[in-house]
Amino acid sequence: MLVTEFKIRYFEALLDFIWRQWTLMGIPGHIAGKKQSYVIDPEALLLFSAWFCRYDQRLYDLVTDYLRVNGDFINIQRLKSLSKKVYLFDSSSLGVMVSTMGDSGERRWTKFAKDLLPNRVASPEPLFLSFDGQGSDFLRLSDKRALQYGFIRNQYVPSGKTVTFPNCKATFWLQLRGAFGRNARSETILMLLNKKICNIQDIANISGFSWKSIQTALAELQGANIIATKNAEKRGRYYFLKNPQNILSLFEQQDVSLPDWRHIYDALTIIFKTVTNPRLESLSEQTMYSEIELMFREKIGESLLHSGIDALSFLNTEALDRLPDLLANL
Repeated sequence: MLVTEFKIRYFEALLDFIWRQWTLMGIPGHIAGKKQSYVIDPEALLLFSAWFCRYDQRLYDLVTDYLRVNGDFINIQRLKSLSKKVYLFDSSSLGVMVSTMGDSGERRWTKFAKDLLPNRVASPEPLFLSFDGQGSDFLRLSDKRALQYGFIRNQYVPSGKTVTFPNCKATFWLQLRGAFGRNARSETILMLLNKKICNIQDIANISGFSWKSIQTALAELQGANIIATKNAEKRGRYYFLKNPQNILSLFEQQDVSLPDWRHIYDALTIIFKTVTNPRLESLSEQTMYSEIELMFREKIGESLLHSGIDALSFLNTEALDRLPDLLANL
């Protein structure tokens, strides 16, 4: 595998993959090929996009547009929780995105944007990057919001093209929030639709909510006669929906497939940061493979084994060259 050739193919495939995901979520764009068969995790996608979309200003601004239109369906509490777990969290870039939400006057977004302000702003750097890691220095009119977060960029102007998210499998998580609220109940219902039967920790691990929040949501849903339990022992208790098809039929869905997007995005990030490191190109082929093997062993490990996407479950050094093609088919 030639690193120079692979990193270009990988970057293009990864950018196309993220474009397709956001297009399925509702930003303007054309999607070719099969329909999305997975539910997309909005918060995990947003955290990944905060750093990766800095390589594509058009997509970055469309994601910002998306938040302005669909921000009511984003769970800030969960966003904060996941931000502490992801491999790479670009808090300042996310701050630039969400600071535009202050225009709506909604306090929760205004407060979150302030929380993301850097403690100390050094010399501003370009927000948008070229693939070689260099920033774009062409500037017409500086964006004051971006400067607050330590970035230089042209003034952000909403496109006005983004609309409310579509009703499809990809946006099922957002649809549940519209029906059941932006809270742990919606996340719990989704996890039970996905795994059929779960304990509290199973739901907490994927949802990003605390053990206590999930326990409370389960008690509420049990009181409403929506879920039932198996095993009377408190610590070994499992929960399941009594009539999952009734809930699915409300949203015109046949089933739910929710991959572990947080670990998938983390793995894709680790691979990107590894293969785009200029140091890798100066190594011998044998040493390069040793570095990549070390990356899989120490940073990715078995995190993809139960990701929920078979094509990625057994990704390793030998299969890495096929990753751009795998992404093209997701």
